[in-house]
Amino acid sequence: MDASPGKGLAEHRDALMGIAWGLSMYSSAFAERNAELRTRGMAPIQARVALARNACRLVYRMLVTQEPFDEQAYRRRRLSRVR
Repeated sequence: MDASPGKGLAEHRDALMGIAWGLSMYSSAFAERNAELRTRGMAPIQARVALARNACRLVYRMLVTQEPFDEQAYRRRRLSRVR
């Protein structure tokens, strides 16, 4: 196992980016968010980074609350925020 500095962080970042990609492909709420970000002028990688950050917060919340992902509740919470 390579113990080079920063390797763990890169692996975590890659995992989050993979999660963001999967959610944007298979979750309609994340696909809508991806489309919204792209419409606002973000490049594909920028939109994926934003989705990865959102996925990180979502996963943390799921771990803390021990509740499963509820796509409709996620969508309602996201849309209820004032921008």
